[in-house]
Amino acid sequence: MSNREQHIHSAIASETPTSKRTTANATLLPLGALLLAGSVGAMAQTSPSNIEKTLATVEVREQADTPPSKNQLRTTDSSIGKGQQALREIPQSVTVMTEMLLNDRNLDDFREVLKTTAGVTFLAGETGEEDVRLRGFSLGQAGDIYVDGLRDAPLIERDTFNHDRVEILKGSASMLFGKGSTGGVVNQVSKQPFLMDQHEVNLTVGTGKEVRLTGDFNIKTGDDAALRINAMAHDADNHGAKINKKGIAPTYRWGIGLKDEFSVGLYHLETDGKPLYNHPWFTVNNKIVPTLPAIIYYGLASD
Repeated sequence: MSNREQHIHSAIASETPTSKRTTANATLLPLGALLLAGSVGAMAQTSPSNIEKTLATVEVREQADTPPSKNQLRTTDSSIGKGQQALREIPQSVTVMTEMLLNDRNLDDFREVLKTTAGVTFLAGETGEEDVRLRGFSLGQAGDIYVDGLRDAPLIERDTFNHDRVEILKGSASMLFGKGSTGGVVNQVSKQPFLMDQHEVNLTVGTGKEVRLTGDFNIKTGDDAALRINAMAHDADNHGAKINKKGIAPTYRWGIGLKDEFSVGLYHLETDGKPLYNHPWFTVNNKIVPTLPAIIYYGLASD
């Protein structure tokens, strides 16, 4: 073999692998171009149809069938601040007495609710009513009793027939409620209508000729509106300590579950009673002077 032939063979041998790779790349390029052109064509065909379509508006509503406080002994939310919030987000001790708990304990008087709460004590007030104290500080004199976040007049009788729950916040709350909130705040939450027809009547008969009748009537009047009427009649004569109470509280609420919600209500309570002091009065030479039989102690000897 001549030198010229050897040179040609060596050149062909050295160029063979490169030629194979070039041939493979040349084969793959048209295939990739075809795939890319196919995907671009598919996008061009599907994109206009997706852009032209407009989905219908979807409105989502969430509303509990019944108030949580009516079916639970405990709750996780509170409105004792300036809005609805979780109890775990309040950096103070809060006790919530739900409607179910009030009914189970048969607490029909607001004072009885406070007496069953730790940290609340009662003293004899100069105006004839008990002086309610929370953590040693007066609630009534400081104006720390509220109804739905609004200050409530202190020297009145209160009944729980229209109470959804009673919230008791222990600790200074001056940042939220202003002057006088040293010991804490008691907020009475009124019952609100809900989107369900539900009616309930309760009859209580007890000692001391006690008869109590309450009614709770909730009527759904529309897709987002309802009317709720709570009524009460109470009569008792506990050996001279008489009491007669009548009350009614209608509330109409609309926009339930919507962005803007409204409610209007009326609360009316009539109370006619005679207190029971539970002990005789005596001021003669530091000696007990029996003025009335022990079973009917209700006032002074001159009564």
